[in-house]
Amino acid sequence: MALPLVRPGQTHPAIVKLKRAVVRELKERNHDKLAGAINPSSRTYARSAVRGVKRFQSDKQLRPDGIVGERTWRALGFNEPVVDPHPPALHGIPYEPGLIAIDGRWVDKPLGEQLLAARKAGRWRGVVNSGYRPAWYQKRLWDEAVRKYGSEQAASKWVARPGTSRHGVKGGNGAVDVQLGQDLDASSAQLFRPMSWEPWHVQLTRTREMPEEELPEPRDIDISDEELAKQGVTEEDVKASIDDVLRQIDRRNDDMDEDDKDSIDEGYDPETHGTRAPEGAMG
Repeated sequence: MALPLVRPGQTHPAIVKLKRAVVRELKERNHDKLAGAINPSSRTYARSAVRGVKRFQSDKQLRPDGIVGERTWRALGFNEPVVDPHPPALHGIPYEPGLIAIDGRWVDKPLGEQLLAARKAGRWRGVVNSGYRPAWYQKRLWDEAVRKYGSEQAASKWVARPGTSRHGVKGGNGAVDVQLGQDLDASSAQLFRPMSWEPWHVQLTRTREMPEEELPEPRDIDISDEELAKQGVTEEDVKASIDDVLRQIDRRNDDMDEDDKDSIDEGYDPETHGTRAPEGAMG
């Protein structure tokens, strides 16, 4: 059976196999702290696992980019052919046209391109924590927030109701939650923070005068387990992703730590197979 070429944030059944192998290798090299931070039962290749893979790649004198291609799989002891599952699911969310991947999260493409430009120019060293959320995902996030915080009123302080969030639109009208959002606001005429009290929420400047009432009506407010399964995603994958978003909300902090710096990704455009060649394509 073929193995997937794995990028940060990717959700795939083979991620469990990957994580278990990486944990074993890290422990053998006394990287116990890195190994202990990885959740081997999750099918999403999240930041702790990416850091562990980068450490393993460095130890094996492979390019430490966190992308698991043929060389990295073989170094972990697997010899099956490696294929690119194009496009991937990221953090339990299947790909839709008009998106770009940054730091393992789907982002509205025009907005994402501005983030990457700011990063390339050295004006921003933050990390994307949450990007595009389809309507069905936003509904599940909202329902879980209500359960967690105890009421709709309490949940509404942190999570928008389905159909009222810019995280659910594309075409340059979307939103993204990042670290160091104030750096983007201060350094780019193309980006701004509509809510000064939320230093993480960023949009394109062109949305400044667009009232929330103009947001499109949400479609596909729910999705079946069967439809998710076609994309290689389970209900457990979606719940794990939502739990991660809520953890980010609980620890809002615009100061990026060293672990987050290690997770910075240059961006992946599924419509052009990326802005850089992955490790597996390098031979």
